[in-house]
Formats: sequence, C-alpha cells, structure tokens
Amino acid sequence: MLQGEIIKFYREKNNMTQAQLADGICTTTHISKIERGKTAYSEELITLFSERLAIDIKKEIESVERIEKLLQQWHQSMILGRNEMIEHIKNELEEIAFVYSSYYISHYQLLHARYNIIHRNHKKAFEILENVRKKSQELTPYEYNLLHHIYGIYYISDSAHVTQGGHLKPLQFLEKVQIDEYGNEEYYYHLAISYHLISSHIMAYYYAEKALRYFRATNNYARSMDAETFMLLQLSRDDSVDFDNIVERYHQLIQNCDTLGFTTKKAILLNNLGFEYFHKGEYALSKNCHWEAMQLDEPESPSHLLHLYNYLDTCLEGNLSRKNILLKKIKEGLSLAEKLDSKHFIVLFQIIKLKAQGNKDAYYKFLEEKALPHFSKINHVIYYKRYGKVLFEHYIQTNQYLKASKVLGDQL
Repeated sequence: MLQGEIIKFYREKNNMTQAQLADGICTTTHISKIERGKTAYSEELITLFSERLAIDIKKEIESVERIEKLLQQWHQSMILGRNEMIEHIKNELEEIAFVYSSYYISHYQLLHARYNIIHRNHKKAFEILENVRKKSQELTPYEYNLLHHIYGIYYISDSAHVTQGGHLKPLQFLEKVQIDEYGNEEYYYHLAISYHLISSHIMAYYYAEKALRYFRATNNYARSMDAETFMLLQLSRDDSVDFDNIVERYHQLIQNCDTLGFTTKKAILLNNLGFEYFHKGEYALSKNCHWEAMQLDEPESPSHLLHLYNYLDTCLEGNLSRKNILLKKIKEGLSLAEKLDSKHFIVLFQIIKLKAQGNKDAYYKFLEEKALPHFSKINHVIYYKRYGKVLFEHYIQTNQYLKASKVLGDQL
C-alpha cells in the first residue's frame, strides 16, 4: 500500500495521468487499484513505474518511514525550545518530497504554522492555519486537536493585534482540544494562559500546575521555569498571599535562572518582580528590577521595548529621574515602538511623554480619546483600570460628573 501511495504522489507531482504512467506496462484500472492499495502487484511492476517516474522506490520508502518520526521530533523540539534542533529537522523534512503528500501534509503544515509563530511570522502562520481549517473534515483526531492547540498558541502570541473580544479567542480554540485523543500535555500551559487573559486566575493557576507536573516529568527544565513563573504571577493576584513570600519565590527562581543559564527567563522574572514592587509603591526597587532586565535584552527587541517602558514608567511615577533624561529616553522608546510597528507601545510611550512634559490638557485628552479605547479594544485590564482611575479622578476634580460616571460604569 505504501508503494502505491508513493507511485501516486510522484505521478501527480510529474503531472502524469494514470494512462500515461500505465502505457506499455499495465492497464489504467490496474494502476488505479495499486495506488489505492486494492490489489496485489509484483516488484517488477513497481520497478517499471519507478523507472518511468525517475525515482528510487527503496530510498523513497526509507524516507517515508522517517517522516512520522521526524514530525514527532520536530514538534518535541518546539516544546523543548531547542532552536538548533528545530532548524535541523525542518531542513531534513524539506528534503523529503513525500512530506507534501496528502497523507502527511496537514500534520506538516500545522507544525510549520507553529514554526512561524516561534519566528513571529504571524501572518504566514494564520494563512497556514486557515488553509488547514478548510479541510478539517479530512483531519485525523490528532491533527484536529493539534489544529486547535496551535490556533490557541497563535492568538496568545499575537494578542496585541487581535480585535475586540480577541482575548477570548485562545480559550475558544483550546477548549475544543480533547486531551485524551491529543496526548500533548504541554497544552495545559497554553490553557492556563488563556484563562489568565480572561482574569480567571484560579483556573490559570490550576492548569499551570498541571503543566508544571508534565514539564517536570519530561525533564523540561526551561518550560518548568515558565510554568512556575506563571503560577507565581497568579499568586500575586491573591491579596491573602504574603508579599514577602512572593518576593522570596521570585528571587529563588531568578537564582535558578542564573544556575541554568536561562537569561531570557531571568529578564521576564525581573520584569514581573518590578511590576509587583511598582504596585506596592516600592518604586526604587521596581526601577532596579526593570533596569537589570533591560541589560539582558537584545537591542531593539520587543522585550527591550517592554522593559524600557516599564523602567521609564517607574522612574516617572516615583520621580526618580530628571525630566530631560526621561524625555530623551521616552523619545528613544517611541522611535523603537514605531520601528517595531507596535501600536500598543506607541500608545504607552505617548502617555508617559505627555505626562513627563506636564501637558495636562493634552494628557487627559489622549487618555480619553486614544488610550482607554485602545486598552478596551485589546482587553488590557491592568492599563484600562489604571488610566481609567486617573481619568475618573480628573473628571471629578473638574466637575465633569457625567464623564466620571461613564468611566466608573465601564470600570465595573
């Protein structure tokens, strides 16, 4: 049967009809049955077909038998975050023409979509997912679950570009995954993120803990760190948890990152800890965390943009830097946000620019007309509440009670 599938694949690849391939060898009916695995055939017949198609059937069979294993290894390397292995297997798969056959193409394309997500090529990833989705009736149960898992990953990774209500999309797709059929428990980690996006922190913690158990069981230390970091983020939303205990756990994880050489993860932890200090009014400690995170970034990277904004926001809020220095750095950040085409950070840097300039009228107007609508559209609850409160207090102080009432209503 495998030989028949290979013959059919290369016949179609060479734009040959069954009649053209069968000419002088056998009947068209017979070759049709061979391709469908409906009849017995001799090795001599397969050799004649192979010669006409200019292929080595034995080598093709060996390659096909490797495809399933390579696809599994490719996916596993993505889960483990092993970039060199990801590229190596990708190149190896691309050399096997049969990976584009109807038998493997959906599985291959879905993993290729995830590959594009890893490389931040979200447009290409979405195109692939939509193409596979059109033939969802032809997918195996595993492929169907993989499709919805990768859709969830796509909407999580591209959350700054989604339309209103987009924060619900990851969960809408991930809830369709049947873990008993799928078997990939990494899915729990993305399910945890999807619950976090809708502010369901108990469910987020629950699934992050399940993901942590899976990562530990598979000796995936890097992803274990991700899960622990995410669990800590959920704990910080619980006022009953001792803040000093949270800080201590952050420092333990940061120390683990130093031991294991996880530079990027250390930067994330420092950023999160800085965020916690910020909301406790410990601006000097927050500033130090964000500054240290910035030193670990690649220049002009999205992570550098995030850490630079948080550093400047903290300096401005805590009055920890001179105005001229702040404005210079804010200008650099705004330029980088425009270069990276990040509408979200363009809005954020515009806010702190107007605030640093002391231009109150322009500041409040920008919050009302640009910032709050933007935060509402992408469902950024933290910034929406923070700047909604600022605008509410401004309206009360200026006797604009109708506007204050509207902002308050939107906040509830």
